[in-house]
Amino acid sequence: MTDGQKSVEIRLTPDALVKMKANHYNLCFARKVKDTYNVVWKSADKETYLGSNTFSWKPEFQFFVTNSYPDSPQVMVADDALDVGLGSLVEMDKYGELKGPGTGPSPTAITFQNDFGDIHPVLAAVSVDGAGNKSVTPIYAAQDKVVMGTDSLTPVDTVLVWFEQKIATGTMFSEARSRQVEIDLTTADHAVRLYDGAKWTTPMKSELEADPVTILTVVAGLTAFVGVVDLAWKINSLLTGIYSSIRVEVSATDNRSVVVTYGHGPGATAAELHRTRSSLPDPALNDRLAELTLEALAKLGVGCTSLQAIPA
Repeated sequence: MTDGQKSVEIRLTPDALVKMKANHYNLCFARKVKDTYNVVWKSADKETYLGSNTFSWKPEFQFFVTNSYPDSPQVMVADDALDVGLGSLVEMDKYGELKGPGTGPSPTAITFQNDFGDIHPVLAAVSVDGAGNKSVTPIYAAQDKVVMGTDSLTPVDTVLVWFEQKIATGTMFSEARSRQVEIDLTTADHAVRLYDGAKWTTPMKSELEADPVTILTVVAGLTAFVGVVDLAWKINSLLTGIYSSIRVEVSATDNRSVVVTYGHGPGATAAELHRTRSSLPDPALNDRLAELTLEALAKLGVGCTSLQAIPA
């Protein structure tokens, strides 16, 4: 990966997926700061997480302060939060105004110069979920107020993952979580973990590989000629979010007929196949892919005289 991007892929066995959803468990992530975990970075409810879930991030942060803790255990990103990065310096003057960011003394930390008085510094971070949704949510809030002086917040590329009922993004916590696993990405860019309902494991490489698989074939008669390269490009541009691991190939049988094949080519992982199949089981997946074919043709100004969708 580039630009410091890190990602974890959390997979559940089919039985575990059913069990956790049926009992209203959220899939939760926290990130280590100052050698501790104390805020739920992301809490995905049972309507959001799937059999395979990719959670990614880059070293992009926001800094703000709060006086609400411990009156409120949930931390929300403030409107006046400052965009910061590793090595940044943030100053709070005696009037309580945040200034910066400047250049701090540590290249691996966000340094807070507090000239105001007792306050809780908070650090938030950017993340992207498996559907491609980007958000900025808290990863650390000082449980004790810091006094005037300097404080350093050092985020670490180590995450805690667990399942918990009735817990929201931004909730502060201080105790170990049940059903948890710690994933260290300080020397790696990506990791995969599998949960079977009782324990976490790291899948073997052979379990992550997969042969090419066809999901759906669409045979369409067209009102006009369309280039196969143009159509393939247009369909692939629509395969975003939960469809992003699917690829399409287009071939022409004559000037007015095309065959569109949706699937996973060589190099696809077993997790990608599992994610696709568990996210939108047939026939919903087939219907949506057929709709994308029609949408792409419409964008190219071509209609259909016939269309047949053939599941694998």
